[in-house]
Amino acid sequence: MRILILLTFYISLVFSYDVSLLVHQTPILDSIKKVHTLQSQAFDENALNTDEAMQKMLKENKIYLQNILMTIKDDPYTDSFVNAGEFEKRTAFLKSRILLNIKRGNNFAVDRDHISLGYLEQLQYLNTYIMSLSKMVRAYADRGEIKEFALKSRQNHKMINKEKFTLIYKSVLKDNNPIAQITRENFKAYITISETYDKLLEFTSHNPKLLSKKTIFTLINYDEIINSVNVYPSARWLNKHIGFLYLNTGKLISILVITSLFWISFYLSKWVLQFRIFNFKHYENRKLLRPIRLVLWVSALDYFFLTLIYPIQPSGFGESFIIFMFTLSTAYLLMELIAYVVIGYFETKQSSKNEKALVSLSIDILKTILAIAAFVYFLNKMGVGLETVLTSLGIFGLGIALAAKDSLANLFGSLNLLLDDTFSQGDFVSIGELEGEIVKVGLRSTQIRALDNSLIILPNAEANAKPIVNWSKRRLGREIKTSISISYSIKPQKLKDLIEEIRYMISQHSDLVQSDDITRHESASSSEFFVSKKNLFGLKKDRFVYLDKFDSSHLSILVQTFSRTIDREEWYKVKEDLLYSIWEILQKHEVEFFLPGQNIFLNRPSSKKISD
Repeated sequence: MRILILLTFYISLVFSYDVSLLVHQTPILDSIKKVHTLQSQAFDENALNTDEAMQKMLKENKIYLQNILMTIKDDPYTDSFVNAGEFEKRTAFLKSRILLNIKRGNNFAVDRDHISLGYLEQLQYLNTYIMSLSKMVRAYADRGEIKEFALKSRQNHKMINKEKFTLIYKSVLKDNNPIAQITRENFKAYITISETYDKLLEFTSHNPKLLSKKTIFTLINYDEIINSVNVYPSARWLNKHIGFLYLNTGKLISILVITSLFWISFYLSKWVLQFRIFNFKHYENRKLLRPIRLVLWVSALDYFFLTLIYPIQPSGFGESFIIFMFTLSTAYLLMELIAYVVIGYFETKQSSKNEKALVSLSIDILKTILAIAAFVYFLNKMGVGLETVLTSLGIFGLGIALAAKDSLANLFGSLNLLLDDTFSQGDFVSIGELEGEIVKVGLRSTQIRALDNSLIILPNAEANAKPIVNWSKRRLGREIKTSISISYSIKPQKLKDLIEEIRYMISQHSDLVQSDDITRHESASSSEFFVSKKNLFGLKKDRFVYLDKFDSSHLSILVQTFSRTIDREEWYKVKEDLLYSIWEILQKHEVEFFLPGQNIFLNRPSSKKISD
């Protein structure tokens, strides 16, 4: 019967000291548990029996301790990880049972519960220390203050008498009764939590910089400045009237000074951009000015808000809003700055149209990457783990890929168009029934300026699926083709002379392609072994002036040649000059154009009557 009672009592003790009921699951608790686990290895004879195992344990211990401090710094409003209600309940239970066992003379049970109380006290010391560090971070404590607090706390911790618990442990080391076994387990738990607390105190005293926040308030000794202002009698009088606004004279003056500095910065940024880093138009400089001023505005509002609540740090919605605005404005500034610098660099050097199109597309891709990075940064600052963010982005990206196949097809279509050098900015193209000049090749679509000056937006996937005629992909030679209609009244020899003179005129025309032009361009072009240079680079010199056909009412002379220029306007000028030259030759030979509807009479020899 006695054995059954002891066994029941032992089981009740095991379940009554479930540590999970004593603590809340907070982000900082994970790192504390890992440090606690490493410290518990001191009781395992086989855990740290080699130097390599010891070094590994020390390295991991340092990482987990650093994580504790970084968690406090990033989230100084972390909640207590000790369940206060359960803590009070267990403490009261143990004290009551100690008194009861003292009356009954159960000294082993009294020693067991004293160690359990010591464990709870160490757990509370650790929790109180972390809460104190969080409060110091919120108050912008500097490194010296944090180090001094850690050293003082460690000194107080070392003054706790642990020797009596050690003697109790040694006294029950060889006993196998249930109470002795629980006493040994309680002692191990007590030493482990005590060592965990001591390691954190030691690490904090050696690394206070991990907790100190370098803000504008700590850098300029803000407390000393506002206190030096508030000591004046006039400042004290004003503080009585504006105190309900959480302001004092020192804060008010600092807000006015900083506001003035920000206004000066607004106008200074415009003045600096006038000294153009690159030879940009005023519009390009104005595009960079907008994000700069936005960052200044956000900085001014942030300083105003932090000054109002100083020395308290922002939390909740206020902190989230500040981080969001800073992330948004900084990302916007970086996007415009990338475009400003890259475009400026390429405008200072001669670049092909295809290079400019690739640069434009690259800027769009960089902006997209920057926007995603800003989004990930914001979520990380909000406490969402980086692994969680990346995993979510992977799942989200898969969903987007499945739901937006057309968009992805357009993206890869833009890469195909640019990498294949299908067309570039400024090229005149015909795509299906569309015709116009390429304005921009974007991530999703290509913009085309039509001949009627309308803007056509063509999805890149659709552009890839249609035949594309690029009228600008030629270096030398744009076709000029016309047909001359001549009356049948012209003599054959006169027609031959006419055609020969037109041929000679074309061969001497300075704006039309000649044989020497082709030779010169071929020698200047890079070598291509398997491809004809004439066809690859668009070099044409064909000249055709021939009697083409006998029509039902007139003769047709074909005139086909190529102008040196490929520019549309210049081509029209050359063509006009060629037609004038042909007209002059026709007038010289007194040849009339055939006009539709005119009567044609063929002159025949007069017939004579033959008499018998």
